Amino acid sequence: MKILPILTALTLAGCNAPGVDFWGGTTSRQNAGGHTFTVNATTTRAEAYRTNPARRLSRAQVFESAAVAIGQATGCDVPRESLTGDVARIEAELIC
Repeated sequence: MKILPILTALTLAGCNAPGVDFWGGTTSRQNAGGHTFTVNATTTRAEAYRTNPARRLSRAQVFESAAVAIGQATGCDVPRESLTGDVARIEAELIC
C-alpha cells in the first residue's frame, strides 16, 4: 500500500516539469493580470502555465497576461502574434 503515495507524488511532479523543448532553460513564477504563471523559457521560446484557479476566462485576456508574465521572466519582447495555446498553457516566441 506504500507504493500508491509514491506513484501519486511522481505523477504530480511531472505536471510541473517543463516540456521537452524547454529542458535546460529557465523556470520562474510570475504574476500578471491577476493570474499566476509558471514560465519556462529558452533563448528563443517560452511557455507559460497558468496555475491559479479561475472561471470563464477570456482567451484574449489570459494571452495578454501570459505575454506580460513571459516578458517579466525573460526580459525579452513577446510578439503577440506568436502566442498559441489555450487558457491554461501558452507558448510564445521571444525577441531578445
